[in-house]
Amino acid sequence: MCNLLNSFLWIWPGLIGLAVGLAELLNRYKSFEKLFNWYSWIYMIINFLASVLVYFIFTIYNIKLGEIGTQKLGLILVSGISAMGFLRSSFFNYKTSNDKVIEVGPAAFLNIFLTAAQRQFDQTLSEQNLNKLEKTMEGLNFVSASKDLPIIILSSMRVLTTEEQKDLSDEILRLVNDTNTTNDVKNIALGVILLKYTGMHLLEKAVQILRNIYKKEVHKSLERINEIQQQISKIV
Repeated sequence: MCNLLNSFLWIWPGLIGLAVGLAELLNRYKSFEKLFNWYSWIYMIINFLASVLVYFIFTIYNIKLGEIGTQKLGLILVSGISAMGFLRSSFFNYKTSNDKVIEVGPAAFLNIFLTAAQRQFDQTLSEQNLNKLEKTMEGLNFVSASKDLPIIILSSMRVLTTEEQKDLSDEILRLVNDTNTTNDVKNIALGVILLKYTGMHLLEKAVQILRNIYKKEVHKSLERINEIQQQISKIV
């Protein structure tokens, strides 16, 4: 065991596991800028430790992994990539009288920490986003913004898949058809929906562009009204 600790090979599966955790967060939150807080690091460290633990289990108990397990590199890759799948597995499931399924195995222990880290990460991120969105979306005309903002964003982004574009359109359509919510709340909800795909900086820029367009349109309308008033005053 001491020789295993002194070899430092266990660091490599840990780093691979950390990268897997980072990939999971990126897949969920779509942006690097959202990942740098205390709870995201806790989540990735759990992945790191899980991969190291699986590496020790494979090595100490000489678990047969086939041809790939005969080489250190293969053992490191398997430990780093498959750790979370292994530790999220269950030996068996037990159903209570209330039809609640209880997992018996590593998953029961690990999910407590993963769920707590994810929930706290979500709460922290949501609070930060709402504080910014309240100011960013303030005063927008929801009827116009719900049409114009998605057009600006979708035309500027090239990485959104067809499925993501459809999901975005469906979410906004449900929000538009909601007749029981005030426009101010709808503006913030619109920002939350768009933020899933854009990140805060792009959303703020799109809103700024939209506000400038609205100002120009209002200015043109006022100029037209002024011209009409002058024409009427000449006739009178």
